Amino acid sequence: MKKNELFRGVDLIYGNTLATNKKTYSSTFDDLDRILPNGGWPRVGITEILIPTVNANALRLLLPALAEISNKRWVILVSPPYTPFSLAWEQAGADVSKILVIDLPGSDSSNRTNTLWAYEQALRFDDCGAALFWGDEMSTVELRKLYLAAEIGDTWGIVFRSAKFANYSSPASLRIQLDTLSPSKCHFTSNNLSTTKFKGTIIKGSSYSIGQQFLLEI
Repeated sequence: MKKNELFRGVDLIYGNTLATNKKTYSSTFDDLDRILPNGGWPRVGITEILIPTVNANALRLLLPALAEISNKRWVILVSPPYTPFSLAWEQAGADVSKILVIDLPGSDSSNRTNTLWAYEQALRFDDCGAALFWGDEMSTVELRKLYLAAEIGDTWGIVFRSAKFANYSSPASLRIQLDTLSPSKCHFTSNNLSTTKFKGTIIKGSSYSIGQQFLLEI
């Protein structure tokens, strides 16, 4: 059987064509936009946010972009560790009727399987603009599967993980490490942990540099 017959009717995405969409959502923080590839949060693919503890600061950082998305497409949160504060979303300009929270009860093993499945379906959902997930123990294979689901669904996937995974390999197209200094100040380190962490072209002469650190008022 020839290769073109083997893959007939199957949607193929080749590695060198992933994350070529350079359209972005502005973070609304000028300092952050200056270091993000292409000047903002990616509209497609997986963004990995590495955090020291589970807290709301990381979500507050993303809120302006998520609010913009909610006015056109769904924003789906899968098993968040805390109940989203609807007033904060409204004040950010979000359409709260387009915010969907999926919380799946069950045993640890079944919950993990079910939440990963639900998150993958959210990423593949045509009308989902952004899907958020909180999870630590994920294999490279699982993360790659989520990445491909985001590409297929044309969705911005956001995965929050512990900062202890900073030195682990990941297929995520963008990784940002966050250290919380106070409720309104965050210390960010832009990480490029391997040559594949940022897919796409960094414009020559841009202000982006690997490992850049700065304080940001949120």
